[in-house]
Amino acid sequence: MKSVFTLKSMLTLALLATFTVTAFSQLNLPRKSPKASTSYTVGLTDITINYGSPAVNEREIWGALEPYNKVWRAGANEATTMEFSTDILIENKKLTAGKYSFFIVPKAEGAWTIIFNKVADQWGAYEYDESKDALRVEVTPKFKKSSEERLTYRIADQGMNKGYIRFGWEKARLFIRFKVDYLDAAIANLVAAVADTTQKERHWSYYAQGADFLLGVNEKPETALKWAKASTDLYSHGWNWFIRANAEAANGDYKSAVQSVAKCKELDEASEKDNYYSDSKAKIEAKLADWSSKS
Repeated sequence: MKSVFTLKSMLTLALLATFTVTAFSQLNLPRKSPKASTSYTVGLTDITINYGSPAVNEREIWGALEPYNKVWRAGANEATTMEFSTDILIENKKLTAGKYSFFIVPKAEGAWTIIFNKVADQWGAYEYDESKDALRVEVTPKFKKSSEERLTYRIADQGMNKGYIRFGWEKARLFIRFKVDYLDAAIANLVAAVADTTQKERHWSYYAQGADFLLGVNEKPETALKWAKASTDLYSHGWNWFIRANAEAANGDYKSAVQSVAKCKELDEASEKDNYYSDSKAKIEAKLADWSSKS
């Protein structure tokens, strides 16, 4: 009888424990350190950062709440995560596309260690495994007179292919340099688009867009001219003839650029549907004057 009672008691306690854990896991309360995120597309690379945002709350942070020389989750609650849709250079070191947990090792002096770990979903740094690190770099922090109450991340000083991941909390600031490849990817996208035979009627537009892109970022002028000519060979419109004119000028052929502007104007005068020259007259004629003086 005693053994039966003991078995019943154990089952009851087990059920109670299960109920208690379930009840606590379902409880939804506001977080002291709310969830936060930031995202940005740089070139063709999507960057997404998810983190918990703790407050200073009159506490001493560095070397106290967050000890020196110890791996820290770089936020609150779950480990901070960073996700990149393409390969990326972090402080000139390659990091493969993917989602990573992000950790910081603060130090009393000198550079802080920045860590990207392959195990993205983990709570804090309690199960952090150095052997799963994908990348470690050193970044020297800057300390400001002003204090940021809430920990924040953002993408700063972004250009077409580079920028900084900015971390700020209390008086510490970290600027983690990154660089992405957009040019090869953009060229590959155009090559794939014009290889699609089901979209032949759009190829002229794809070539024009590609040429206009290269001219806009001042890259590969010879390729831009090749694409612009491919566009006008397939279909004539004031828009792609003006892009061709810009490509010819970028390659130093101002005489051909002037002739292409004349073609752009001719198309405008010949068709009621092609108003590109009329709609962009001031811009086109300003460039025409410059090219005419050089031809």
